[in-house]
Amino acid sequence: MIWDQIPDDAVAWFRNAFLKANKTVSEVLLNVPNIRETSLDDGLVEALIPHSAPRLMPSGALVRMHIHNIGGLRRVGRWEAADIALIVYVVRANTIVARKIAFLQSKRLYPTNNDVEPEDPEGFRWGMNALLRPDPSPVSMTIMRRFEFHHHCMYAALKPDSDQMKSINEYLQSGYDVDYLFYNPHKLPLSVSYPLEKLRILRTAPTVGCRVVDAATVHSILSRLPSGAGPTYNQIERSAGNSHWRLEYWAADLLLSCKVGREFTAAEEDEVARRLERRTGPIGAAIAVYIELPPERSVAQRQ
Repeated sequence: MIWDQIPDDAVAWFRNAFLKANKTVSEVLLNVPNIRETSLDDGLVEALIPHSAPRLMPSGALVRMHIHNIGGLRRVGRWEAADIALIVYVVRANTIVARKIAFLQSKRLYPTNNDVEPEDPEGFRWGMNALLRPDPSPVSMTIMRRFEFHHHCMYAALKPDSDQMKSINEYLQSGYDVDYLFYNPHKLPLSVSYPLEKLRILRTAPTVGCRVVDAATVHSILSRLPSGAGPTYNQIERSAGNSHWRLEYWAADLLLSCKVGREFTAAEEDEVARRLERRTGPIGAAIAVYIELPPERSVAQRQ
């Protein structure tokens, strides 16, 4: 099987790239706990750019990423089946021998006060006018604001029976994987107070951080919630069990194998493209990963 022939060092490189992105986004939440969700998407994608140049592995494999990001607030007033698409191409002797696509729909954990910067359609339409014409009587920044996160906080923007949930279900029924990417603080519980006294640097890998859960599990939870309620971190974690994947594990150990994502052939490329183009609005970001296999004699297969 082609996916088993991806060398271990290429998989490790991919895992490390997404671990660093996980750490970067978790550090942003540590310093700006009320940041809007789309800005976290942007931060995740931007953190992958330093890893996008072609890289030669000790095994002889070559890896690179092509990253396209439209930018924050591109989805204002629209609902989407996914925010980020990842497409993996495996290349041997200048020929693409395997293709796979996966989608991530992102949701962030809200603090107990539900104070998160809104995705403001009106402000977006005004553009820089909102910056150039500020409130003449702004509230003093010395007023303390506290953001508390714990296991019973909610993913408040994730609602049962939403148009977005219906759209994701349509994708699932047509054979495409959509998983949820949950943005969490690097640890729980966590308390952050404004104004900050200094920039906080995350020195170690997050113990919580970005997690990925399959849509079927998430929708099963949503189906049991009252209208308008969002699931808590605890509910997601308990229902997912061992499938409460770290982002880097999902990307390297599951996506670069046969465990998540949808394989497609060259003959299906137009259909995959149409699937993206029929979305209600532009996808937030697309990440294309190319893995060029070394000569077969030097391939270290994964078990």
